[in-house]
Amino acid sequence: MPSGGRVEYTRLGQGQSREDGAAVDIEREQSQNMRAEYSELEVGEPREFGEDDDVRYYEEFSTYDPRASKSQQVWKRKRFSLVHICMVAVGCLGLYAVAAMLWNTMSDGSPSSRDDSQKDEQPVPSLPVTTPYIPPGGRSRKKLLTYDNVGSVGSLVETKSLDWISHPTDSSIDGLYRELRNGIFTVLKADNETWEHPLASLEDIVKSSADLYSPFIPLSWSVSADWEYLLFNVHSERVWRHSVRGTYFLYNTRERTMIPLTSSGNDRIQRVEWAPVGHRLLFVRDNDLFVTDMMHEIQVTVDGSDSVFNGLADWVYEEEVLGSGASSWWAPDGLALAYLRLDDSPVPTFQYQLYNPTNRSQVYPTDIRLHYPKAGAPNPRVSLYVYQPGFDVGPPTSKASDNPDTSFHVHEIKFDESFAPDDTVVVNVAWMSETHDRLLVRVMNRVQDHFKVYIADTDPSKLKATMVREQSTTEDGGDGAWIEIVQAPIYVPARTVDSLTADAYVDIVERNGYAHLALFSPVNAPEPLRWLTEGEFDVVSGSVVRGKNSASVGFTSTQVSSTEFHAYQVGLERGGSVSALSPRPSGSSASKRINTDRSGTYAVSFSAGGSMYTLSYRGPQLPWQAVYSNADPKFERVLSDNEAAEHALASYDLPRVEFLQIPTADGKQQMNAMATYPPGFDANARARYGVLFRVYGGPNSQLVSRAFTLDWHSALVSQTDVPDMPWIVVTADGRGTGYRGRAWRSSVSQQLGILEPDDQAAAARFFQQKPFVNPRRIAIWGWSYGGYTTSRAVERHPDVFRVGMAVAPVTDWRFYDSVYTERYMKTPQTNPVGYAASAISNTTAFASARFLVQHGTGDDNVHLQNTLALVDMLEAADVPGFEMAVYTDSDHSIYTHGVRPALYNRMTNFLFRSFHELENKNFDFWRHRDPNSISLPASRMALAQPSRIASVRFITDRARSTIDDAVKQNDLVVFMKGTPNEPMCGFSRAVIQVLQMHGVDEIVGVDCLQDPEIREGIKEYTEWPTIPQVYVKGEFIGGCDVLVQMHQSGELHELLIKEGILKAEPDAEEFKRD
Repeated sequence: MPSGGRVEYTRLGQGQSREDGAAVDIEREQSQNMRAEYSELEVGEPREFGEDDDVRYYEEFSTYDPRASKSQQVWKRKRFSLVHICMVAVGCLGLYAVAAMLWNTMSDGSPSSRDDSQKDEQPVPSLPVTTPYIPPGGRSRKKLLTYDNVGSVGSLVETKSLDWISHPTDSSIDGLYRELRNGIFTVLKADNETWEHPLASLEDIVKSSADLYSPFIPLSWSVSADWEYLLFNVHSERVWRHSVRGTYFLYNTRERTMIPLTSSGNDRIQRVEWAPVGHRLLFVRDNDLFVTDMMHEIQVTVDGSDSVFNGLADWVYEEEVLGSGASSWWAPDGLALAYLRLDDSPVPTFQYQLYNPTNRSQVYPTDIRLHYPKAGAPNPRVSLYVYQPGFDVGPPTSKASDNPDTSFHVHEIKFDESFAPDDTVVVNVAWMSETHDRLLVRVMNRVQDHFKVYIADTDPSKLKATMVREQSTTEDGGDGAWIEIVQAPIYVPARTVDSLTADAYVDIVERNGYAHLALFSPVNAPEPLRWLTEGEFDVVSGSVVRGKNSASVGFTSTQVSSTEFHAYQVGLERGGSVSALSPRPSGSSASKRINTDRSGTYAVSFSAGGSMYTLSYRGPQLPWQAVYSNADPKFERVLSDNEAAEHALASYDLPRVEFLQIPTADGKQQMNAMATYPPGFDANARARYGVLFRVYGGPNSQLVSRAFTLDWHSALVSQTDVPDMPWIVVTADGRGTGYRGRAWRSSVSQQLGILEPDDQAAAARFFQQKPFVNPRRIAIWGWSYGGYTTSRAVERHPDVFRVGMAVAPVTDWRFYDSVYTERYMKTPQTNPVGYAASAISNTTAFASARFLVQHGTGDDNVHLQNTLALVDMLEAADVPGFEMAVYTDSDHSIYTHGVRPALYNRMTNFLFRSFHELENKNFDFWRHRDPNSISLPASRMALAQPSRIASVRFITDRARSTIDDAVKQNDLVVFMKGTPNEPMCGFSRAVIQVLQMHGVDEIVGVDCLQDPEIREGIKEYTEWPTIPQVYVKGEFIGGCDVLVQMHQSGELHELLIKEGILKAEPDAEEFKRD
C-alpha cells in the first residue's frame, strides 16, 4: 500500500505517475516484460479476483458472440497479428510447463512434512485452470449454482406420489388412490385411466361452508373408509416436530352438507384419525380423547390436562419413541381402540419464552412451560387402555363412563412381569386380530437395553398382558449396548398362506448383528417360525408393509450397499423367496430416463391391497417415480421422470459427487464418505481446495446417501466469488452411524463424543494428503447432533479443524432428554464418567480456532441452555475467535420470521472471513476486537446480497473518502486495473477502447492495483462486484459488460453527448448495433 494512502489519478495521454520506491505489482511487471494481451495467464502471487474478471471479458468479447463482433474486430485489428498470437501461445505454454514442474517438485511428500507456519503466512497461490482464450466448445458456458438460485433450481425437480386408499366394499378392486383433480375430489385407479369415482366438487364444498368458515381453503383432506365423508383441515399451527393443532370440518358426500368436526373447541383439535371401516372418527382436544360417528360424540377420557395426555403423545414420546403425535390405534374392525395415557406429573418442567417481536400489541413475552425429562430425571408414567365405543346408547353428546353397559367403559391393561413404572417405555402397540380381541405390546426399560413383548387379551373380563418373549443385551454375553426401537410388527392372518396353521406376525429382529425380518406364528411364539431375510445387511425400519390381500411383505434394505436402499418383496409361504423390485430390468421402461438411471437408492409404496406399488428412484441421478403391478410385470405408469428438469438442468454446470471409503481413526475399518467437487474440478490441476466437512454423526443416523440433492453445499462448491478460496464438501459417516450392523453402530455406547469426532479428523487427514487440497484450510459444520460433533471435533482436533460452525448443538448430555440420551449413555447416575467425558469442556482448544455457534431462542428440542453454557465457558476463558448468533423465537429448525437464509449467509461469510484472518500474517485479532473496524475482502455473493452480515464492513473510511473525491472531482472516471495508457486486464482495456471509439479524449483512471483498500472498497461502494467501474458526473454507469451493451444500443453515445463529455461527434452509425 502506498504510504499515506495516496492514490494517483492518470489521464489518457499523460505519463503515469507512481511513487518512488513503491512495490511493483506482479501483474504489471509481467505485462511490461511480455507486452502481451494475455498477461494474466502467468503465474504469480494470488490475484484474488483477477482471473474471473478476465474470463468474463473474453466471454463478453467472444468472436462467436454477435453482440460484440464489431468491438472484437476493432480490438483485434489494433492489437493483434497472427505472429503475435503464436508468440504469446508459445510463451504461455513454456511458462505453464515450468510452473507445472515447480509445482510437482513442491508437491512431493506428505502435507505433514511441509512447513505449515509458512503456509499460514502466505497462502498457496490459486492458479488459472483454463487459458483466457476459449475456442468454440472449449469452455463450459453453462450457468453455475449460486446461493441465490440453488433453491429455485432444486425446485425444478419434482416428486410425485399416490395416496393409496381401499375400496369400501370390494377388496378385490385394488390400486385406488385419492386426488384433487380439476376441482373434483376424486378416487382414481392407477392401472385404469378411465376409472374414476368423484366424491365432491371444490365449488360445492366452498358453497356449503360459506356460513361456517370463511375463506374456506383446505390445507389437507382425507376420506372415510366408506367414502361417505370428507374431512378438511382449514387451519393448522405447529406444536412440536410432528404435532399440530387445527380446525376441521366434515362434508357429507351424499347430502352435500358441511358440519364442524365438533360443536365446541373445533379450533383446538390436536389429532384426528378415521376408523378402518365405516365413518367413525377419533379426535383429541385439550388432551382428551373423543370418538364420533357423526350422530353421536363420545368423550372417552375426562382427565386431560397440561400433564396428562390421552391418545396423544407428550413431548418426549412424540420426539423419541413414537415419531408421531399419535398414541391411539383403531382395531381393524373399527369396534375398539387402544390408547396410551401419559402422566407427566412427575416430569420436571422446562420453561422458555417467545418474544413475538412482530406483534406490536404484545409487549410481554409468552412463557412456554414444557414437561421435559432430562437425562436422569423422572420419565412420564405410561399406561395402556382399550375402549369399545357404544354408539347405540346415550344422547348425541356423552361421556364413555355414562354408558350403563360397563363393557363400553374404558379398561386398563395390566402387564405381567413388568418393569418398574419409572423404568417403563411402551414403544409399540399393534392389533393381532382381524377384529378387536388381541393386542401385541412391546415395552422397554428406560435405558433401552432390555425389551419384553406381550400379547394382551382385550376381553373386558380378562384384560391381561402376558409376556411371550424378551431380549436383554446385558445378559448371556451381550454387548450391553442399546436395542433399536423398530416399527410395530405386522399382523398376518392364518388364511394368508397355506403353510400357516395359526395367526402370525412379521417383526424386525437382530440376527447375527443385522436387522432382519422374522415370521412369528402363533403370535405368542417365543422364537421365529422362520426367517424371511438373512445376510450382512439391514432391513430398513419403517419400510416394511403388507397389503390386505397380499401373501408377501414389501420392504427396503441395504443388501446392495449401505448407502443404497433397494426395494424388495418376500413371500410368506414356507420357502418364500426374496425378489428385487429395484432396479428395474434394463430396457423395460418406455421412459429413456428410467432405463438409463437405475443404479442408486429407492423407496417403495404399496397399494392398500398390495397388488401395485410406486417405485421412487431417489438418486444419485435425477429422481423418477413410476407405478408397477405385481400381477402384470409389463405394466408401467410413469408419474414423473423429470425429463423437463433434465432439460432445464442441462444449462447448469453442476457439482460432481464421488462416493468413497476412508479408514476410521483406528485404521481397522472403512467409513462411507461422499465428496462434492466444484464444476470443472480437476484433481491434477494446480488449484488448492479447502475442505468443508458436513457432519451429523448421531447413533444409527446416515448422511452419506446416493439420493439426489441440490442445496447450500452445492452452491458453496460452485462459487466463483472468491476464486482463490475454492471448496470441496465432504461427508463421512463414522462409527456409530446406521445401516452397517450392530457392531459398527454400538461402538459408541456409553461414550458419545469420542469416536465420532476422531473419525471426522481421520477423514480430514485423509483429504489433507491429497495434492489438490490445502491442508491448512479444513473446516467442519453440523446441526443438532452434527453441531455437537462439530464442537467436539474442534475441541479434540484443533490442529485439523481450524474453523467450526455449529447450529443448535448439544454441549452437555445432562441437558438433553432422557429417552434419547440414556439409550446411548445409560443414566448420569450409573455412568458419571461417561457424561463428564462427553461434555464440551476444553476451552483451550477453541482459542486456536475460529468457531461460530447459532441457536434459536425457541428451541424446544435442544435448548438454548446448551449454547449458553458453552458460550459462558468460552467467555470466561476470554477465547477470542468465536462468534454467536441467536434467532428470535425459532425452534430447532430455525425458520421463524424467515431467518433460514440469514443462517446460511452467516456461515458463508464466517467461513471465508475466518480463513482470511487465519491466513493473513498481518492480522492480529486483539487489534480488531470490533468487527466493524475490520476491512476484509468479501465474497462477491456476500457483497451482492442485501442480507449479508451487517457486523462486518468491507470498505474503510479512507477508501470511501478517496473514492468520493475521485467521483465528485471528475466528469468521467474509470476505476480500473492499470491506467488508461496501460490497462492491466482485458476488461479495463475494453472499457478504455469503447470510450476511445466514442471520441472521449480525456479519461481519468484510478489504478486499483496500487491500493488493495481501493480495489476492494470500490466493489462495496456501489455493491458492484467487479472492476472496472465507470462513473459519469458522479453517477455510477456500470462495468465492462454494461458499457458494451450501452455502446451496442447507442445509449452510451447519447449519454456522453448529454453530459458534455464528448469533444467530437463520430459517425453515429458506428455505435448502433442490431
